Amino acid sequence: LAQAIVDRGQGRQQRLPEPSKMSTLLGSAGSPSADKSKIVDLESSSDRKPLLPAKPAGDLIYAERGDACRSRIARWFGGAKNPDFANDAELAVRAAFFVVIVGLPFLIPRNELPTLDYYMQKGVYTNSVAIFFIYNLAKTTGETMLCVICGLRGTFLAVANAWFLYFLFPGGVTESSPDYVFGFAVGEGIVFLAIMLFLNWNVSTMIFAVSTWVFFWMAFLQPGEDNFPCPFTQDFVLLGNTGINSLITVGVGGMLCIMVTFFPYPRWSQSEAKRTAKELVHQLPYLWRTTADYYCEAKPNSYHSDQIYRQLEHLSKMATTMDAYIANSWYECFGRSSWHHVRRILTAMEKIINESYDRIFSTYSATQSNEWSALHADFVAKIKPTLMSTLKEVEVLLQVCFRSAFDGELSEAEEIAIKKVSAELRSREAEFANAFKEARRSVLSHHSSHEQKEQCIRDLLAEHIFGLHFSSFVRTVNDFADDLVKQRHDPNHFPKVTEVPTISSLWERSVLMDPDHLNWSLRAFTTILTGFLIGGFGFSDLFNPYDASIACTVSVLLSKFVGSAMVKNLGRIQGVVLGSIIGQIVHAVFDSCEAWSVVALSTCLFLFAVVSLFTYYHSARYSYLGCLLAGFGCGQMMRGGCGTHNLDKVGGYNQISATVCATGLIVFFDVLFSPGRASFFAHKSLAEAIELLERAVRHHFDASIEHVRFHKGELHDAIAKADAMGMEAMAEPRHWRTEWRTSVFSTTVQAAFQIRYSLAAMEYSMSEDFKDGGRKNAVMRTILATSGCQRLVEAVTGKVRSVRPLVDIFVHETVDRFPGLADPSTVHSFRTEITDAQRDMANELAKHPSITLGSDTSGKLEEDPLCQVCVVLGSVESIINSLREFQHNILRSA
Repeated sequence: LAQAIVDRGQGRQQRLPEPSKMSTLLGSAGSPSADKSKIVDLESSSDRKPLLPAKPAGDLIYAERGDACRSRIARWFGGAKNPDFANDAELAVRAAFFVVIVGLPFLIPRNELPTLDYYMQKGVYTNSVAIFFIYNLAKTTGETMLCVICGLRGTFLAVANAWFLYFLFPGGVTESSPDYVFGFAVGEGIVFLAIMLFLNWNVSTMIFAVSTWVFFWMAFLQPGEDNFPCPFTQDFVLLGNTGINSLITVGVGGMLCIMVTFFPYPRWSQSEAKRTAKELVHQLPYLWRTTADYYCEAKPNSYHSDQIYRQLEHLSKMATTMDAYIANSWYECFGRSSWHHVRRILTAMEKIINESYDRIFSTYSATQSNEWSALHADFVAKIKPTLMSTLKEVEVLLQVCFRSAFDGELSEAEEIAIKKVSAELRSREAEFANAFKEARRSVLSHHSSHEQKEQCIRDLLAEHIFGLHFSSFVRTVNDFADDLVKQRHDPNHFPKVTEVPTISSLWERSVLMDPDHLNWSLRAFTTILTGFLIGGFGFSDLFNPYDASIACTVSVLLSKFVGSAMVKNLGRIQGVVLGSIIGQIVHAVFDSCEAWSVVALSTCLFLFAVVSLFTYYHSARYSYLGCLLAGFGCGQMMRGGCGTHNLDKVGGYNQISATVCATGLIVFFDVLFSPGRASFFAHKSLAEAIELLERAVRHHFDASIEHVRFHKGELHDAIAKADAMGMEAMAEPRHWRTEWRTSVFSTTVQAAFQIRYSLAAMEYSMSEDFKDGGRKNAVMRTILATSGCQRLVEAVTGKVRSVRPLVDIFVHETVDRFPGLADPSTVHSFRTEITDAQRDMANELAKHPSITLGSDTSGKLEEDPLCQVCVVLGSVESIINSLREFQHNILRSA
């Protein structure tokens, strides 16, 4: 890194080294105070001293504890060819090994471990520990801790509620107890069930609470002796108490889950976030470099354009996973210590990545909408040297910032280094802005001022869009560097990141009053209560009375959408049946207590756990099936009692019958209280996105509204929901309806996302401070004052309204002619109106005195009036082109 800066100061062009080679260049610089002067005078010195002192983190700049072990293990699993496969396969093997360790007491003969046998007889240690372990072990420590905490919380709520009943009525319902005991228990259980389903609990908490409670509730209502005395009562004992045993089971299973995430190396969520951030820090400048190389070509190369699109897709997926890692990492530090500071820094870095993604995609869209003019080659040849040198400085600053903030602390030497590189970047940015303006004047020197500005808008639109967005990227990186320095002196400088929900979120009105939540709560409540009633009364010889297994199964199998529920329910039956049968077969074959049989059973348990858990972790389609296979199959293999031939066929059949009955109840009440099919929600969300786009355009181009309100977040949420529901609609039962238009919907959603990116870029450039809620800048106010602006707005909103009826094709489910085609506006192109309005606007803006060519040598391209005009007009044009693509996709299928 220091070598690259020295070469830069000596005027040599050299590509920045890869991050993996940084540590060799950094070396060791001694103490910060001793080398402070050398750092400041780095470029003027002939000595090539490192910019930053070496961190005591090993020989890698980004080294984390356990990275070396992780790398070796990844190579064993083919990590070089497929890192995702290696990561999930290693976790599956790790989990399977611990499943065997946890289940070993149930595989060996009794009396081999007397102490453990004692606790097993008391019900303290059962195979439920292993099953809890299987269901709650996640890919990172933070996510695992979240699952364990939710499981503990839900189990504790169920146990505490049961203790409350037994405190009031010790012994529960008996043959001689008054009738009001039974009535009170029924009412209290219903209230508890309603509270857990209606309030805004975490889903895992709700599942553990309800699935545990229905068993305690049924045991209380069943006449007979109960082993559930309440604490602080005379009959309470610590070992053997049902409530205590349940808490111990969850606690032991939870501790094992957390422990497994540390061996053979820790799987911290924050470490995963750092690795993702490290890759993004490297990929983001690389993506900008690819875009710059594409723009600096004399003629557009469509294959290079495809490369930009591919990298954008890769960047988007990585940024999505980083957000989840940052959120889960709270459970690794609980909002304290330097780890929490790193979370804030990573969150700020994520915002840079998201904004850059919007801007690069807007730049990409501009090239798809406009052909390069004859001026392009001459123009980019003049700006390319300063563009590339500025891009190199951005890459350097990002690497220095990430290197410095990696441990959540910033030393004095690191602060000096950041300030020095940031100052150099500002100098390079100014050179780039001056070169851009000079190139603009040079290629247009033979025209008058009015013609120059008009030709800029007409022939150099894409170049100005690129220049503004690149300038904005440089500004965000510089702001991030400044924030890091301020964070050193004020630990709370970075804004707070998402924390765990507070208790007040349980009754958050926006969630509780949501119609979808109310509908789901009603369906879940009636389904669980019906299953509880069937199990309570029993049915012939099929279901024994006072059996809560149906209600318990319902509580963990509920799904919010009928479209996906049908496929998932069939998968649940497959998982339960195959898992139970395979587990029983393996247990019956190796039932002997001899050493070879125990080894064979352990080996089968390990191999089965590896395959099923790998399916759970790696497969998106069969994940739930793999989870159930692992839970039920391993549970049957760990039944214990070797040599006793205690194959429980009746219990296995009852389990399968309960699952089938629970699935039937879920399907029945989903149809009875259906809020709508997945295809209905997909259509609704897409229609809402179109309506939101129209409101956003009118809001931004309304001269009476002085401030900018970003709509990009709302629009993204609506489109993302439509995309998710479209995937759900693929699996819904269509019955008499025509097939779901999967490919058409997918391409339409993609066009909607492109509209959102263009809108986001326009919103960024409209605000004076480039932030949500800022005042509209002077250029935007000038645009709104033109006569052609309102004509353009009416044409654009007319285009949006013409697209809206076409969305209804996704709820047109017969072979009849689509009624939307009868509306003449759906085939109206608005091309003439939009072209005339754009031409008139460009002419008016070119004559306006406030829209200058930027003759001054100061100022950033982000603040250049012509660049801002081009971004607004280019974004509108990209939106229109995406709407046309949206329109064509549907009309071709109609």
